Amino acid sequence: MLSAEWIKLRSLRSVPVTLVLAAVFCIGLADLVCSNYAANWSAFSAAKRAAFDPLDVNFGFVQIGAVFFGALGALVVTNEYGNGLIRATFAATPQRVLVLAAKAALLGLVALSGSAAICGAAFLTGQGELSGRVPSVGPGAPGVLAHVVGAVLYLTAAGLIGLLIGVLARGSALAVSGVFGVLLVLPTMVDSLPQGAVWRHTVPYLPSNLGAALWHTHSGGLVAPTTAAILLPVYLVVLGAAAVARLRGTDA
Repeated sequence: MLSAEWIKLRSLRSVPVTLVLAAVFCIGLADLVCSNYAANWSAFSAAKRAAFDPLDVNFGFVQIGAVFFGALGALVVTNEYGNGLIRATFAATPQRVLVLAAKAALLGLVALSGSAAICGAAFLTGQGELSGRVPSVGPGAPGVLAHVVGAVLYLTAAGLIGLLIGVLARGSALAVSGVFGVLLVLPTMVDSLPQGAVWRHTVPYLPSNLGAALWHTHSGGLVAPTTAAILLPVYLVVLGAAAVARLRGTDA
C-alpha cells in the first residue's frame, strides 16, 4: 500500500510546485528581513537593539511557511477526490483507515525532509546577512538547534493538519481556505486582543501558537516548548479521529 501511495504522491505536480514555492518564499523572506535589519541597524534605538533576537528575526517566515505546508498536505488528498481516483483506491483497499495512515506517513516524511532543507537554508542565508554587521548566532550556539528543530516539527505538523483538513473538506478550495484560516487568519485576529483570563487559557493553545512556542526564543504569551510539544500532537489526534469518522461515515 505504501508503494502505491508513494507512486500517487510522486505523480502529483502540486507537491513539487508547493515545495518550491515554499522554499522560495521562506528563504527569500529570511534573506530580505535579515538584510533589512543589517542595513538599518545604525538607525535603531537602544530599546530596539536590546529587543533584537537574531533567531526570531531570521525565522519569522515560519508563521506563513506553515500555510504552504498545510496547503501541501490538503492538496495531497483533495486532488485524489477531485479526479475521482479515491474511489478506485478504496475499492482496491477497503480499509480506509490504512489508506489514511499510509498517506499521513508519506506526507509526514516529505514535509519533514522539505522543512528541514528549507529551515537549514533559511538559517544559513539569514545569519549570513546578519553576520559581521549585527548580532548573529551560529548553529552551535546554545538553544539554536532546538529552535530550528522546533520550526521543522511545526511545519511538518502543519502539513499533517492540512492533510486531515483535506479529508474532512474533500475539496481543494475549501481545504486550503480552512488551512489559511486556522494557521494564519485566526491567530492574527486573536493574538492582539487584551490578554485577560479567557485569552490566557485559549489563545496560547491554538495550533499556530503552540508551533510558535517550539521555534520562538521569546516566551511572552506562549506556553513552554515542552508543553507545546505535548499539546500540538493532540490536534493531530483529534483531527485524525474526525477524518476517520468522515471516511467511514460517508461515501467517497
